[in-house]
Amino acid sequence: MAAILPETPEEIAVKTDFRTNIWSVFQELYEDKWDSARWSVAVARFKAAHDPAVVQRFWVRAKLPAWDALEAQFRKGPPPFLRPGWKSPLLGKQVDLRWLDTGKFEHVKGNMDGWKTAKLLVIELWASWCRPCLAVFRDLSTLAQTRPDIKVITFNAEGIFTNAPINVAAVKAFIAARDDMNYPVYIDTHRVALTSIFRPGENLSIPLAFIISPKDGIVRWVGNPEEMAAPLEEALRAV
Repeated sequence: MAAILPETPEEIAVKTDFRTNIWSVFQELYEDKWDSARWSVAVARFKAAHDPAVVQRFWVRAKLPAWDALEAQFRKGPPPFLRPGWKSPLLGKQVDLRWLDTGKFEHVKGNMDGWKTAKLLVIELWASWCRPCLAVFRDLSTLAQTRPDIKVITFNAEGIFTNAPINVAAVKAFIAARDDMNYPVYIDTHRVALTSIFRPGENLSIPLAFIISPKDGIVRWVGNPEEMAAPLEEALRAV
């Protein structure tokens, strides 16, 4: 495997120019805000300002598509759940949680006992290949072990975006090798959690946590578990 050489000053200049005058500008101008003339001028200026060979090296490092594909990407814009002001359609709504008791899952550790009587229920979806997911394991463990009024239940969904079958043995080996997953873990082998709450929530990213009050089934918050501390306290005050 060829060694990855450090960036040259010229490549750094290309990267800075691209981020400042292409990426930061046009990622906000999607759909009806798109300005084709402005795009053409910006691209022409960028190309004229830099050595094509240096631009090509940056393009390869950044794994960027061809200019026409990049334009189409910017024109389309980010998924709805990544846009400013977006809220999950489940937020503040009542959801049916019977799937927790009736769904088919591969059990790994812990249990679902007590979720109906907890003040709050935290349902989290994750995958072993998702690096941000790994970062919240210890926080979820602390929450599960120190807050008896909050029930944490997590579901592994390895094929969440590909529909690929889950290698159950590999997932169990991954979990067994870790010391920071001290909470109930199930593998969503039949995609029950995905169809029951992940897709209806429309926040199609992981790790993803739902804060729900079991007494009334109201979804109090949806988001990345790393940002869950304040919403948890707010939800506890509301129930």
